[in-house]
Amino acid sequence: MDATKVYYTINHKLREGCHEAFMEIYNKNNRLMYNYIRKYVSDSNTIDDIIHDSFLNLWNAKERISVYHKVENYLFRITRNEIYKYYRERLRKLSIEEEIQKSKTESYVVEGEDCLANLEYEKIYRLAIMQLPPQRQKIFKLSREEGLSYQEIAERLGISPNTVKEHMSLAMKTIRTYLVKEHDIALGIIILSLLAF
Repeated sequence: MDATKVYYTINHKLREGCHEAFMEIYNKNNRLMYNYIRKYVSDSNTIDDIIHDSFLNLWNAKERISVYHKVENYLFRITRNEIYKYYRERLRKLSIEEEIQKSKTESYVVEGEDCLANLEYEKIYRLAIMQLPPQRQKIFKLSREEGLSYQEIAERLGISPNTVKEHMSLAMKTIRTYLVKEHDIALGIIILSLLAF
């Protein structure tokens, strides 16, 4: 069966509220999601909560899912946003605790997975994309924000898949350079890894 047809079938069923299609997507992706989230979150209960919320958000947004793109792209973009949401909440709670405990002079040290707590992800992400030329911005957003494949982007823009691939490679290089130069190198690595799926 043609790949596009496969996406259409499962996405169409999900859009129509088919629980069997939803469970098929869940069974296919929940272990992949667990391993993905575990790179950034160590607590297993929190990982389970993020997975639950991600699938719930997918279900709630099912009517807005395109029938021509991989549902996994939507799911993992939702999951990525849930990870940011988790760390933003941790940062908010941390700020409250620091306000309450002003007398303490020890600074909060962020290590390993917790370095995400320092990210103002959306601001940094948008600033990084703004470093790209207009055509490259468009290609990057079609790939990372709309979940289109290189072939789909090529067809939409009337260029070859190899040209799309070259633009994406140059885009990632530009973003990497910007993040390392303008922001903490560790934050840059984390943002790039989250963009890479």
